[in-house]
Amino acid sequence: MIQVCLTLTLALSQTPPVVTDATAVPNASAVPAAPEVADVSAGTAAPAATAVPAATAATTTPAERRNTASLTAAIDSLRARCPANMVASSIGNSAGRRAIPLLTLSADPSTAGDRPAILMLAGMDGPRWSGTEAALIAAEAIARDHADMLRAVTVYVIPRGNPDAAEGFSTDPRRDYSGDGIVHDNDRDGTREEDRPRDLNGDGLITQIRASANSTPWTAPTLIADAAELRLLRAPDAKLGEVPVYAVWTEGIDTDGDGRIAEDWLGGIDPERNFPHRWPEFEDEAGSYPLIAPESKAIADFVMSHPTLFAAFVLGRHDTVINVPDGKARTAGGVPVMLDEADVATFAELAKSWRELSGQKRADARDSGGSFVAWMNAQRGVPTFASTLWGRPDAPAPEAPKPADAPNVDKAADKKADKKDAPKPADAEAAAWLEYSDRVCNGAGFVPWTRIDHPQLRNVEVGGWVPGFRENPPIAQVPALGDACAKFIAAIADARPKITIAEPTVLAVGPSLWRIETRLTNTGRLPSVMRGGRADLVTPAHVIRLSAPMDRIQAGNRNDVIRGIDAGSARVYSWLVNVPPGEEVAVELLYNGKSAQRWAFRDGEKITAEGSK
Repeated sequence: MIQVCLTLTLALSQTPPVVTDATAVPNASAVPAAPEVADVSAGTAAPAATAVPAATAATTTPAERRNTASLTAAIDSLRARCPANMVASSIGNSAGRRAIPLLTLSADPSTAGDRPAILMLAGMDGPRWSGTEAALIAAEAIARDHADMLRAVTVYVIPRGNPDAAEGFSTDPRRDYSGDGIVHDNDRDGTREEDRPRDLNGDGLITQIRASANSTPWTAPTLIADAAELRLLRAPDAKLGEVPVYAVWTEGIDTDGDGRIAEDWLGGIDPERNFPHRWPEFEDEAGSYPLIAPESKAIADFVMSHPTLFAAFVLGRHDTVINVPDGKARTAGGVPVMLDEADVATFAELAKSWRELSGQKRADARDSGGSFVAWMNAQRGVPTFASTLWGRPDAPAPEAPKPADAPNVDKAADKKADKKDAPKPADAEAAAWLEYSDRVCNGAGFVPWTRIDHPQLRNVEVGGWVPGFRENPPIAQVPALGDACAKFIAAIADARPKITIAEPTVLAVGPSLWRIETRLTNTGRLPSVMRGGRADLVTPAHVIRLSAPMDRIQAGNRNDVIRGIDAGSARVYSWLVNVPPGEEVAVELLYNGKSAQRWAFRDGEKITAEGSK
């Protein structure tokens, strides 16, 4: 069956910035809380599926290229439909003074900060409007269908982490760019944004221009047309006597006369290149130092102020669920690029559930340097799953010829031989995308190279990929993918770390001398902290503490600080302690300085069991 590619273009005008006063709405930054203790009943993993699931009756209708005003209205409508377990607020403002929205999903929003939490982040890339739409649909599905989970786990959803880039993409001409609203001197010539891309052919898109036979000061040619697919360009092969023909630029002109074209564009820092881990300091869009972008700073502050976060799920340009990192890559300083090898198996188990729920098979991911997902996994130690939401679908096979027109055996053999001997495109993935665009979407994904009169260059053609085409699924698929996101969040919740201390055994071994023993276990399927976050003072720690003064403890440590507890692991604790008759002694589990579980005894008899189920 031929898949139908639906394209819905909304004529949205740019709206004034919407600024939300974060102090005027309930803020999800509650007092840091203890991790979950021994509740194995809440949160149920979603059943696996082998293809993109059918959408449920979601009432959030996805929209292409939704602008800020439309997003605000969608969130207001969503909150009105889910008043009991959803609160809308903001974590801060973008560089362009647009609110960065936050949805807090909890059975009791007033105590949301007291439960283990998952963060879902989308909308960090301007062209990827589908991530925001899927996040809104997922938020509604969670609020509607996962009430039991929300009694045990809080879900925070940031549907649009980079409002300025999304607002820019909502207006014409469209351009594949994810910078925020900071006015920026990209070419460092002392003048800001004077050499912006221009829509030279008037199609409402910023694509590319390619030109031949131009000399200094213009860039020398470096590419040739690929003989296997003439719309694509590749590097020439000197061994075959090939010489460069084309130079390629972003669609535009040289406004400032420096010999460069469209190099000082509208927009500034890309927040997804501005997080600390492997921050690409020499890239212009990465900013002058990590977290200088207000968007990345607001998100990092949110993470730091919510120590109950045990996992995150990101919809954007990066991928850790289709191509799970093997954990072998290290930075020059020996830090994991994404995951430590010891954490890969646990991570891969949940990544598999995303593939089953979504049916996604491919992902065109980008380098993760400076990204939120890399910072969370490698430095914070919070398992963070990243998905591009969809990947290139398979184009349908060409229709077989009718029997009357079927070729004879000799001709079929000749064609098969010709196909075998035909040159193969240098970029097989790009060629496959073109095939999908041609067969399924009637060529809507690529602007054919078309000659134009350029005011400065000779032999110029405009063409290239339509911005957002490869980044977004057909809009008709978004509701099903949003529903898959909700089920994946439920699967993560079901795998959450469950840290407990067993009821201690208290045995008299002499006059006022007691042996106390207990076990610390993690019966969940995720670690409390992955290895990237186990350094001192990076993330909050668990502490096992005996209440008796040090001088009464004959054996065993009064305090034990645990920086990370692997799934399925257990530790045995034993103390020999002097406790006078009638005096209380307690064993306590703390997290982030707060009590999570406490067992108290007097004369060998249990008197309290706080935080235990």
